[in-house]
Amino acid sequence: MGLWESSVTMTMGGFQIPPDVAAKMQAMGRPVPGAAHTTVTQSCLTADQWTKTWANLNKRGDMECKVSNLTQGSQKLSFDTSCTSQQGGVFTGHFEMFFDDDEHSHGTMHMKGESGSGGQPIVMDMKMTSHFVSADCGEVKPGDAKVIKTE
Repeated sequence: MGLWESSVTMTMGGFQIPPDVAAKMQAMGRPVPGAAHTTVTQSCLTADQWTKTWANLNKRGDMECKVSNLTQGSQKLSFDTSCTSQQGGVFTGHFEMFFDDDEHSHGTMHMKGESGSGGQPIVMDMKMTSHFVSADCGEVKPGDAKVIKTE
């Protein structure tokens, strides 16, 4: 275990942003909904945190989720999920993570559903990569994530 760096690129679709609003958001340097958004973080991973991460698959933020078809092995973790948000949105999806070797992993997640406000359809796709940096976590404390950059 130790310091890991992860990159997550998320794309959300299914809703419409007027072109003039999108242009204003871009001019202000703000992410435009629907466009790909990448966040790179560093986190200090302990064996206990690894166990808790996968033990808490049913709770993500303000969502209550049910996990099915869970397959976990030395080289791959995958599951299907169905989630309901506190605002009434319902989402279903599939998650896959591949453990390439002891220091590298990559994965994807695809979710689709409807938001609670007006039932607007939403599609979310994520691509993730992660690699080991160091056995010493330095200033990054277990349980915290340090944002390195966002794009």
